[in-house]
Amino acid sequence: MDGASIIAEARHEGRAVLTEVEAKELVQQAGIPVAVTRLARSREEAQRLAAELGFPAVLKVVSPDILHKSDIGGVRLGLQDAAQVGEAYDAILRAAAERAPKAHLHGVAVQKMAPPGIEVVIGATRHPLFGPVLMFGLGGVLVEVLKDVSFRLAPLAPRDARRMVGEIQGFPVLQGFRGGPPVGVVALEEALLKLSDLMEAHPEVKELDLNPVLAYPDGILAVDARAILGNGGGPSGVPVLPVTHEEMDRLFSPQVVAVVGDKPSREERSWLRFVQTLKGRVYSVQIDPKEAATIEAMGIKNYPSLLEIPEPVDLVIVSVPRQASTRVLADAIQKGVNAIMYFTAGFAETGEEEGVRLQEELRAMALKAHMKLVGPNCMGLFNPAIGLRHNTEHYYGEAGNVAFISQSGTHAQFFSLTGYQQGIKISKSVSMGNGIVLHAADYLEYMAGDPQTKVVGMYLEGVPDGQRFFQVLREACRRKPVVIWKGGQTSEGARAVASHTASLAAEIAIWDAMMKQCNALRADSFDQLLDLVRGLLYIKPALGARMALLAQTGGQSVVITDAFVKAGLQVPQLDTASYERLAAFFSTTGGSYRNPLDMTPTMRDLDLVRRVMEIVSQDSHVDAVCHEINVGFIGRNPGRLQGLLTLVAEFKERFPKPYFCVLAAGHREKEAVDIRQQLTDRGIVAFASFERGAATFRKLVDYYDAARELGQEQAFSPRSPS
Repeated sequence: MDGASIIAEARHEGRAVLTEVEAKELVQQAGIPVAVTRLARSREEAQRLAAELGFPAVLKVVSPDILHKSDIGGVRLGLQDAAQVGEAYDAILRAAAERAPKAHLHGVAVQKMAPPGIEVVIGATRHPLFGPVLMFGLGGVLVEVLKDVSFRLAPLAPRDARRMVGEIQGFPVLQGFRGGPPVGVVALEEALLKLSDLMEAHPEVKELDLNPVLAYPDGILAVDARAILGNGGGPSGVPVLPVTHEEMDRLFSPQVVAVVGDKPSREERSWLRFVQTLKGRVYSVQIDPKEAATIEAMGIKNYPSLLEIPEPVDLVIVSVPRQASTRVLADAIQKGVNAIMYFTAGFAETGEEEGVRLQEELRAMALKAHMKLVGPNCMGLFNPAIGLRHNTEHYYGEAGNVAFISQSGTHAQFFSLTGYQQGIKISKSVSMGNGIVLHAADYLEYMAGDPQTKVVGMYLEGVPDGQRFFQVLREACRRKPVVIWKGGQTSEGARAVASHTASLAAEIAIWDAMMKQCNALRADSFDQLLDLVRGLLYIKPALGARMALLAQTGGQSVVITDAFVKAGLQVPQLDTASYERLAAFFSTTGGSYRNPLDMTPTMRDLDLVRRVMEIVSQDSHVDAVCHEINVGFIGRNPGRLQGLLTLVAEFKERFPKPYFCVLAAGHREKEAVDIRQQLTDRGIVAFASFERGAATFRKLVDYYDAARELGQEQAFSPRSPS
């Protein structure tokens, strides 16, 4: 039978689990080698089949109700003749009757015992958000204990399969550990690709595990298979509002803004103060006469109804109690408003029945009217170029080249304000909140096509349509770097996500797999998010992992080396020519130039510092330079500080290799902040610790390496801040 017929027969019998024989037949039809297996329904049939297939034989219980056959004594190995097969058949039936008395038995599977090989597991599961997810790892009974597995989302590309096999910790075992022969990894990669095709061709298959698969030098053989059927549907998608790039441009660059329900007497909610800097016209809608008088005193025209504003409105900002939210939306629809943003909270994120009901009503109304709705429960939009803000501390009148998309209003504000101090300037930013109409994928698709935006940062807790987000992210990463900080990485964090934005949090392993497939950079904290974005903006593209480390003292030269090596970077010896040039002037009294370089004897002479920097940057063993700057040394001498700042700025521009600094404060944090800012103003990243610098550069090396493999030439285009 073909795959569809196998599945149809199981459905007809009311089964959600295929027998091992059926599962293997399904897999074999996909082109994956499997051990030939036959079903025996009697002792004599088992003996006959074993003789036909060859000894030694293996017998396994076949039942849709017994998923782990070994646990109930349902497996017998190494059977040498018909007598042993008969005894094993009887023993398996007795074990099933004793330990799984309610299980429905189809019979006993018979197969020839395969030669020993390296055991791996190849599997697939259908995720409710992301669709088919492929898994690979070392197999056998310890797979759930070792958890040495990798994941990717379907459809799989050859690169994805290759990376899956190569990134598990046990990969050296496949390469021939301790003199063992290497296995044919190409056969493993091909099996993963074929399993991906199978999962797409048969949406009824919910789970499919091949464990173990025996890997040999010349191929593979799946000796066990388990398949579970689902309802046949894909991921639970959500309605998509089709929006053009021009419509999104109008959303982020409105000329006419109306604020509904603001109370300017309460400064923390004063949306009128936020947007008073807009290069355009701002109106207020407020029915309270006292509040209206205060608004008019601010020089902002107030109307009792949105419908009374005498011109078309591009964006409505809503700050009313949730009970009035649908009335405001109805007026906006009637007026033909382009977009609406809800600061108003109290919807599905509360878990309350009324909040969920109101949110669904808002969604339905907006989708029917093709209304672009931002939020609810959000801080909305920030476009500094036109003065559209959601915080009085936001800068305006200048444009940057970094977009930020956040499900958290707090993180959106922190990123824009803290990032600005570290040389990150926003092109456009959105705090999207619950994201009931416009989702993360919509904003990312727009930012990917925005010519002003060169780098995209994201804080995400979950997405409503994982497959669509995967497709959009993959396309966006082909056009520009994307950095994602995923909230809810732990089970405790995932619970907080559900209560914060009513998002569905997917497992971090699947998110990690998706980011690897698309070549998005993963940040694990707010600081790392900032560090990675700064690195993309200010550090030249990394072409290798070999570091020259310039430390100020001997102790620092040791710990900086530890930090960079632990991060997976290399600290090689310099080439002979470099050592000869250094020996001509570098004093080893109190210092060293082996790499890492202890700069104690030279750091007071900026000309010597320059010579050292030039020598190591030209070294054939060096791909990048990290330079420690000592706050205590330069902070006391303003002239020396300015000279060093000029020196490193000129060096960074002249030499093609990546260059960055580490400026640890010690007990002088106030001075360190000022010096880091001065370095930033000159286009130089100064990390706050060796560990942060090493972790960031390691991720950048991996990013550029993957970009070369994927042909993402955009990764190497200049992105210096505006």
